[in-house]
Amino acid sequence: MNIIKYTLLTLLTLSLGTGQANAQDSAVYDASLNSWKLYFQDPESSQWVKRTYEARTAIRPTIQSSITKNGKQLTYKYIIRNQRGAKQNISIINIWGIPMVYDVPNLPLITSSAQTENDKWTQQYWDQLTAKRIFEQTIVKAPKGWSAGLRVDEEAGQTSFVWTLGLKDTDSYGIEPGHLQSGFTVSRVELPGMARTYLQGRIAEPWGLDGLPDTPFWKAKVDEIEELDYLLVPVLAPIIPIPNPYNAGELARRLKAHVQTWPKYGHASTDTLARLNRQFDVLIPALEMNNKPTARAAVAALRKECTDLHRDLMDAKAGEDDDTQASVALPSTPAQRSATPAPALDRLAARVLIFDLSYLMDRMDSGR
Repeated sequence: MNIIKYTLLTLLTLSLGTGQANAQDSAVYDASLNSWKLYFQDPESSQWVKRTYEARTAIRPTIQSSITKNGKQLTYKYIIRNQRGAKQNISIINIWGIPMVYDVPNLPLITSSAQTENDKWTQQYWDQLTAKRIFEQTIVKAPKGWSAGLRVDEEAGQTSFVWTLGLKDTDSYGIEPGHLQSGFTVSRVELPGMARTYLQGRIAEPWGLDGLPDTPFWKAKVDEIEELDYLLVPVLAPIIPIPNPYNAGELARRLKAHVQTWPKYGHASTDTLARLNRQFDVLIPALEMNNKPTARAAVAALRKECTDLHRDLMDAKAGEDDDTQASVALPSTPAQRSATPAPALDRLAARVLIFDLSYLMDRMDSGR
């Protein structure tokens, strides 16, 4: 290649690159420090700045899920451990994506206008917030030193259970490496399904991604960093609504619909799903026709799928497993996910099936 062609090619390459990012802009992950090295031009001062953002994934979480019955309510309890070898305290715990938005009973209405009756509107607004907070406190509870709440995405039709560190100096600094914390609870009437818990470690500057240039390059980089800035651990959570009035066939249909999501999240293989679906396709019409022998046979076949893979998993362990069976973090990067084949049926998913099928059979046998 002669010097003229080389020069033209270089200029063309540079001109194409400037539309995406300045030549010096960079965001490089340093695995040895678990940190991102950021270099950018400050939007206000126009000075070039070096910044380090510590990733929030230097944690080693496991979660033990259990369920206890209290009348019609189910209490979901979580024991969260940060294993030895972690470098950060666990500070954010978020069971996300529960596919429903809860109705707040006796929610006060806002009938006034903020423009014409501001005092009345303000009182009604605070009355509504108070009612929501009281309702929230009946559902999700936290151990001492932590705060608990609901995070609602009405557009997506989803609710998350959220635990964060308290704001007092005497409150928790998170779950330290080598320690565990109990006392995270959720009380609901829905039957268990599989959910994922989003966890992050405690860092000195959690705002470290704020104030970056408003450019396509940095927007994409922030999205990339945030997508890798947490770990997910599977848990049992209130996912399956019980039909009211009760309908066994509809409940089985809802359970089947939930099971379809399991391969996506690595809880079951597609082969296992196909076998489960064949039995659900027998169970649902049998329940609708009150054909008890056929329904029992289908449930027995579904339970066998669970116990063939987890031989010690019986009814008693569906609600509460021992600590040796605590769930660990899912693969967190695309490369890790592609390199980790899904189990035929993971233990937590098997516990969901056994618990929910036992509920179905109990209702069928009792005639309720």
